[in-house]
Amino acid sequence: GRHSWGQSVLLARRLVEAGTTFVTVHFGGWDHHWDLKTGMESYLPRVDSAVSALFTDLEQRGMLDSTLVILCGEFSRTPRMNDGGNGGPPLSKGTPGRDHWGNAMFCLLGGGGIRGGQIIGSTDAKGERPLTRAVEPMHIHATIYELMGVDPKLHLLDHAGRPTAVIDDPTPIHELI
Repeated sequence: GRHSWGQSVLLARRLVEAGTTFVTVHFGGWDHHWDLKTGMESYLPRVDSAVSALFTDLEQRGMLDSTLVILCGEFSRTPRMNDGGNGGPPLSKGTPGRDHWGNAMFCLLGGGGIRGGQIIGSTDAKGERPLTRAVEPMHIHATIYELMGVDPKLHLLDHAGRPTAVIDDPTPIHELI
């Protein structure tokens, strides 16, 4: 789309096409402790169009199988709305939002050898906690390493010469590989 996120994704695809091996596109501004409805009405269509266009573009150019696309945040949001009165900008007027929540979140992975079309795990009805197949960030990291040909069980030497695991639990998400 003709918005900053769409243009950023287009630039990312062009960089990969030109041989760049790692590109980050930042979709910032998701900190909706207040005014969640308005924020999501603005953000979700833009991220949807940008990400779907990226997958389509990579597929049409024959680049999807060799390009790993990851869309993640570092945490999720509370299952319950707050009252919006937690220090938002003056225009928030107490409009509801959601606070930080680390118990359940999402991560989208596609292309680059990922066996797609799956949802791994589930949460309870309120989205408060995992019910089945809990996945932690280290499992996502191990999956990325595996796909990139890096041994997830890799150990590096620390400053004192002691071997240190790069990932605490090097188990990849086998359903995706």
